[in-house]
Amino acid sequence: MGKSKLWMIGVGAALTLAACADEEAETPTPEEAEPETVASPEPRAQKFMDLWQAGEYDTLYDEFLTERTKSAFGEEIFIDWQEELDEQLSLSERDIDWQLGEEPWLKNEPADIPLTIAMESVVGEIEFAKTLSFVYEETEEGAEGEWFAEWDPSFILPNLSKNDNVFVQVSETERGEIVDRNGKVVAGNTDAYEIGVVPGNFDRDDYTERLAELLDMSAADIDAELDKPWVEPHHYVPLGTVGPDRETLNRLFAIPGTKRTKVTMRDYPYGESLAHLTGYIAPITAEQLEERSGQGYGQGDVIGREGLEEIFETELRGKRGGKILIEKTAQNETITAIDNSTAAGDTIKLTIDADLQRKVYREMDDAPGTAAAVDPYTGETHVLVSSPAYDPNDFIPGIKQSRFQQLVDDPGQPFFNRSAATYPPSYVMQPVTAAVAMKQGTLDPAEGIDIDGETWQKYASWNDFRITRPNPGVKNPIDLEKALIHSDSIYFAIQATNMPDDSFLTGLSEFGFGTALDYPVPLSASQISESGAFGSEGQLASSASGESQVRLNILHTASMYGTFLADGEMKKPILISDTEEESLKQELFNAEQAELIRTALVEAGEEDGHELVGKTAVLKSDKGNMGWFAGYDPKVGNLSVAVMMEDEEDAAAIAEALFSDD
Repeated sequence: MGKSKLWMIGVGAALTLAACADEEAETPTPEEAEPETVASPEPRAQKFMDLWQAGEYDTLYDEFLTERTKSAFGEEIFIDWQEELDEQLSLSERDIDWQLGEEPWLKNEPADIPLTIAMESVVGEIEFAKTLSFVYEETEEGAEGEWFAEWDPSFILPNLSKNDNVFVQVSETERGEIVDRNGKVVAGNTDAYEIGVVPGNFDRDDYTERLAELLDMSAADIDAELDKPWVEPHHYVPLGTVGPDRETLNRLFAIPGTKRTKVTMRDYPYGESLAHLTGYIAPITAEQLEERSGQGYGQGDVIGREGLEEIFETELRGKRGGKILIEKTAQNETITAIDNSTAAGDTIKLTIDADLQRKVYREMDDAPGTAAAVDPYTGETHVLVSSPAYDPNDFIPGIKQSRFQQLVDDPGQPFFNRSAATYPPSYVMQPVTAAVAMKQGTLDPAEGIDIDGETWQKYASWNDFRITRPNPGVKNPIDLEKALIHSDSIYFAIQATNMPDDSFLTGLSEFGFGTALDYPVPLSASQISESGAFGSEGQLASSASGESQVRLNILHTASMYGTFLADGEMKKPILISDTEEESLKQELFNAEQAELIRTALVEAGEEDGHELVGKTAVLKSDKGNMGWFAGYDPKVGNLSVAVMMEDEEDAAAIAEALFSDD
């Protein structure tokens, strides 16, 4: 009985304790304090990112870093080192993609912001991910707090720490080639040799003059290089670059103390004939460095300076690569922070026939002029020549100042791209005027007009202004065929003034006057007049035969004459081979009208004494007689040609060379 009682007491005690515990659990306790929320860090984060992208490190340091960050790194690391690395690695165009998390923002918890940092560098694009933490700190007692960033050097480069050293290994890429329609290289790369000497092994008294002659330098140039402060007797001093000319190389290496290093050099096999199209490459200038900031260029790099080398610089240059190495002083090891592969530049294929281009250029014999040949059915440019020209190879590896000055002083202006300019066309304009008038319905090709005398004016109000024709003895009546054969300016003036309102102006605009061609190489637009309109009816009348202020671009001229072959369709001129064909204008006139003009141009060619179909013109001036030809070869019929020679009358002879088999 005693044991049972004790058990019961124990149970009672347990129940009593449980009851007490329930009572305590039910007793309310003071509420825990809610976490204190603060304003969103987004405005501060946005300002931080903007200043970071702009490289405003001073402001970031003064206004946006936590005190702990400042204490750990100081201005020397955050400001000075970042600026040094920006310059050393050409870091620029920093792009920061970031996203803020969800509210609430708590006073005692950091706001972590995931970042993706992308920027250009001397070894190409760098991209890496980081998390930037913003901490809420009170700026002074009693004042409202603000968000500040926790920063370390790994936000400059991955794995970068204080006291590390940074090195760069740049891997150059091969510049892309420019080739013609047949795959022949017009701007490419060839093996060459950098030539230098070791001063301690080089007898300056005996060999400087000989070395200077072989390197196309002056003795003073060589002395200047060897006398630079850094040069020691055992140092290698680079002096110049020569191509793979075995005879020259053998003569160079016969000089004691010379050394060579194999390099790649730009080469222009077609020289002057394609110079205004290819352009050339040369060392980058300070101005170009500034213009291309953020694109990975540095001092000593080469860049396209003219022509297609400049226009397609990005494509030809390719993708530069290399490594950024970090020497970890604390761990006594070197790691690779960035490793970018290279990619060769693109090949730019032209529609130009390089052999034909060179043939035409040589036929011009350095006389000032320009020529173009286009396929009227596709728009492809086979020839676009400017004469005289310079040799792009003179700029590789660097043009001598004396040679450059010689080119600048040349009265033929070899740097002037005549194919991009415009010139007064005279009678070459007449078939275009005829086409516009026929389209308007005001010119009946079979209807003859009686024209008497050498000069004409429509109204006496023209005062002393009169239209003069070159062949007043042609028998009346004068129809379109006779007018084109004999370049009858009066006939075309009458046709132009017979068109109602502004229809002649509108018709010429349809042919492309006043609009620059959409073409990789910038070309001046052909013009009706300086104002783009006719100031008087007399000006309109004289413009019908290419007088007054009418100016034609050579490629545009070839394209317009191509419409006579293509039955009134004008194709967009193409220079790059993979460009899609495009019709600029259709139905400028109909097939029947095209045949009428072709027939007349056949007779005009025969009248001028050559086998080509087209128009010639000679413009007399104090500087000489400017000669024009525009037309095509009836035996071939796949190229429309225009030639302008500034002081040579027989432009047709240049065009004939274009079609000959020689």
